[in-house]
Amino acid sequence: MMNLKNLPGQAPDENVVKVLRRHWLTLLPLGFSLLFILLLPIAIAIVIEIIKPDLYSNQALTTLLVLGGSIFLLFAWLFLYQNYIDYYLDIWIVTDRRILNIEQHGLFGRTVSELRLYRVQDVTSEVRGFWKTMFDYGEVYIQTAGEEQRFIFEDIPHPNDAAKLILEMSEVQRKKHLEEAVEEFGMPDKKS
Repeated sequence: MMNLKNLPGQAPDENVVKVLRRHWLTLLPLGFSLLFILLLPIAIAIVIEIIKPDLYSNQALTTLLVLGGSIFLLFAWLFLYQNYIDYYLDIWIVTDRRILNIEQHGLFGRTVSELRLYRVQDVTSEVRGFWKTMFDYGEVYIQTAGEEQRFIFEDIPHPNDAAKLILEMSEVQRKKHLEEAVEEFGMPDKKS
């Protein structure tokens, strides 16, 4: 896992507020796939034994069947591993200054996007469907005026809480950014 103490482009006084991942329930299809893939070669071997029991007496054919089953399981494990890595390495990090969106694409591709909190214009959470409602997970959409118009946090737990936190932190950062701009340009403060 990524060391959260050394984020890309981290300021010295920047702190991690929240780390978000997809909900564990999104791994269930992967678990069912694993079960199916492990049972498929066994089921095929049993069916072959029932339909043609003398097939296993041929040494060359048995070797080919074992080799074919091994290749199948190797590719199945690779597929499942790649999907698990995609789940595990997709991560959204909210700091007190910015949002990092780290998405894994396959085994060797990764996209890292960054959004400053003061640029956030709107945050929307969405929970749709029976299971998402029952287990309280869904999407959070973050709207900006920049080139990347929407950041999407997919299938995260407690999306309403995350949206509220991001919106509150963006308000604080907007005020802080405005105060820094006023100080930088030497404009008189309206309070005085």
